Amino acid sequence: MADEIWQAKVTRACEAWREWCAALERTGLAALEQTLTHDEIDLAEGLRYLTRIARLALLSGMENDDPVHPYFYRSLGPTLKMGGDNPCGLYLSAPVNGTDTYRIAGTRGSAAWVSFMAQRSHDCFAHGLGVFGDAIFMTDLQVAPDGTFEMFLSPQAHTGNWIETDRFASMLIIRQFFGDWDDVRPMDLTIENLTRGGEVKSTLSLDGAVGQITRSAQMFSLYVPAMQFEMQSKGGTVNAFATDIGDPTSNYGGVPGGNAVTTRWRLEADEALVAHVFPPTPCPYWDVQVGNLWYESWDYRHFFSGLTSSQAALHDDGSVTIVVSERDPGTRNWLETAGHREGHMAVRWHLTEGQLPLPDCKIVKVDEVAAVTSLPAVTADERRAQRRSQRAAVEKRFRL
Repeated sequence: MADEIWQAKVTRACEAWREWCAALERTGLAALEQTLTHDEIDLAEGLRYLTRIARLALLSGMENDDPVHPYFYRSLGPTLKMGGDNPCGLYLSAPVNGTDTYRIAGTRGSAAWVSFMAQRSHDCFAHGLGVFGDAIFMTDLQVAPDGTFEMFLSPQAHTGNWIETDRFASMLIIRQFFGDWDDVRPMDLTIENLTRGGEVKSTLSLDGAVGQITRSAQMFSLYVPAMQFEMQSKGGTVNAFATDIGDPTSNYGGVPGGNAVTTRWRLEADEALVAHVFPPTPCPYWDVQVGNLWYESWDYRHFFSGLTSSQAALHDDGSVTIVVSERDPGTRNWLETAGHREGHMAVRWHLTEGQLPLPDCKIVKVDEVAAVTSLPAVTADERRAQRRSQRAAVEKRFRL
């Protein structure tokens, strides 16, 4: 009888593993067969992308899923990318629930943009609620003179920094976007469950492990096609911008504190996309990024994939021109295509009171960029220095 009981448990564990592997195969094959270009680099990145989403799903579904004993982990980074990840960003996550009280404490750091958001489980959709609940943005964060702060998450009100949670609360999402490579000081944070954090952590059970790997499979099966569909849907606005409101990333994590305007670009090796726009007022922070058609940024340790409002050179009238090309045009505000003929581009506008200006775009020859844009020149030595500075800042941000 004991052997039969054990064998039943082994069978259950094997079935859970089989379902995980089946989800990887089914979803992964479908994604690769729908690669959006016939360029080898996009197919190669598709293989890598699937391994990254698998790792993300396992990290989120299996490793840090206990809201009684939460801790912060870096959910996205140089080798874990999804949904238009911000090259200037540091993403932190911790599991929470809607009943307990949590205290977050730490230092403000130097990020140009900071947001704290209570994310809901997807059960909220059936009740007409969005994926994000209450939030605190940079402009409302109360910080002590010494740069420290504390924050509470709970269904009951607290003085000071407080995020109200409801019964669907499942995750605290923190996003730090750094505006200048010369000043990268991430927040030093802790999170504690004040209600039940003193309880001894329970050991892992078979039921728990099966539930975790099942959730991981569900996340993988959800995120891969959702992000690919978003890139497919943007195919109607090649080299022309549109808002992303209502797109899949708006429902699965989107842009906190605002929305992005996006395009899919398509360029030949000797061409440049020149995008010109007036940043809205108010807008305490904005940035722009380019990346591939799997909705990833480039390897931003080595390629110029993002530009912030602090880094961009503005024209005298307050407008900004961004240049995207494979070859260096020798000007400021350049983002590179990193060997791709097609990709995505997004401009994030934050706290703009509904203003989402769309850049005007035109395609010119790379050799014409300096004359067409009147952007300040950048020498080859200055460009090499920029790459060194960017690489050092990324390594500091992620403690690589």
